[in-house]
Amino acid sequence: MALAREAITAGAERDLIALIERCGLIDRGGDRSSFSFGWEYAFTEDVFRRCPPIPSGFEAVREAAAALARVEPEDLVQCLLNRYETGSGIDPHTDKGVWEAVVGVSLGSACIMDFADQENPAGEPVAVELPPRSIYLLSGDARYRFTHALRPAPATRWSVTFRSFAPGMPVGAGDEIEAGGSAPEA
Repeated sequence: MALAREAITAGAERDLIALIERCGLIDRGGDRSSFSFGWEYAFTEDVFRRCPPIPSGFEAVREAAAALARVEPEDLVQCLLNRYETGSGIDPHTDKGVWEAVVGVSLGSACIMDFADQENPAGEPVAVELPPRSIYLLSGDARYRFTHALRPAPATRWSVTFRSFAPGMPVGAGDEIEAGGSAPEA
């Protein structure tokens, strides 16, 4: 995992939060709202479907995320927006195997991301603070071996998560890709 603190300015953070709020967030229950660009996950069918392209207002932060991930900005093909109300978080999970780079931008409230080793379930989780205006990259063991979860947010928090396809994904093969539940072999 890599973490870049103060990766964007306070003014850019305000602008991103306002842009996120204008994007038509959808209530997902549990005090969390979200919206996707590029590719959207259909929970009931476990597939990703093409959806509207990433708006130009996210280009600067997409470039910063790509720099941290050492990929080209256009490689970050999915943009997931989330708003977490006070007290909401997310349960332990790993991102679907269709994705390689997972780069998050943390806005608003700071939060704690816990990492738990799937190969040592009895071990203590590793807590990492995600401060406002930080960008983090999940790669290597942090991406594939450990689950990650967000503790309940102490105040409203927004995030922008960019993802790139894993090598070998049939990009351009259609408008739907099976999500699958396992990561590619390392």
